[in-house]
Amino acid sequence: MIAVTAVHKAPPEIAARAKERAAFLGLPYRERRGTFEEMAADGTEAFLVYGKRGPALWADGHEHAFHTGTARLRLLALARGGEDRLCALLPEGTKTVLDCTFGEGKDALVLSYHLGEAGRVTALEKSAALWEIGQDGLAHFTDGDPDVTAALRRIRLLRADFREVLRRAPRDAYDVIYFDTMFRRPVKRETNNREAFRSGACYDTLDEAVLAEALRAARLAVIVKERPFAAIFRSGLFTDVHRRRGQTTAYGVIRKRKERP
Repeated sequence: MIAVTAVHKAPPEIAARAKERAAFLGLPYRERRGTFEEMAADGTEAFLVYGKRGPALWADGHEHAFHTGTARLRLLALARGGEDRLCALLPEGTKTVLDCTFGEGKDALVLSYHLGEAGRVTALEKSAALWEIGQDGLAHFTDGDPDVTAALRRIRLLRADFREVLRRAPRDAYDVIYFDTMFRRPVKRETNNREAFRSGACYDTLDEAVLAEALRAARLAVIVKERPFAAIFRSGLFTDVHRRRGQTTAYGVIRKRKERP
């Protein structure tokens, strides 16, 4: 269970906002008393904490707040004319992307930066806590590079379950639909320090039914990021699976075949 609270000795306006956002998100609110460890004695697994810098997620001594993280290196490579593994897989003519699994927002940011002002990235996040952190970051985080800040502002983040969105989406609603679901077997868990983030994440899985809905709603392609050994890549649906020696992740691409007139 995730509960909402405020930083220690929070000003009245911060505490009031935390209480207001808890009601909006449908999460329980806890008055701040003592340490998080003491407050977690009732079984609360994580806290969505409000302070002057915006919301952050605390769990078991770890914290997750909005940041560009490793996306910054990818953006730097793109700015220098280099290639990004994900962006290189976008079919020619891609202008709109639906990122079904926003998470920390790194892929959405890189895609938005790559597509530029003419493109649009819509992202979905099912987790109330991660959606709250994400939408606050997209609205308020300022990067030293104004182009990165502009790319953040262009992302539209919806609090939604991708299964429901895809079920309702019209045919060819987006050029590309992208999935990066949470890995149950984490990459370098000991060194990546993502425990707070993982405490708020949703562990939805992909199956052929979801991919069929995605193919209907995608005009050009569906792209899936997974571990190289993921069972979904053995489904027979994928046009290509891009693996690289030494890389702990792979990208599967399902390209739409052009229908005859």
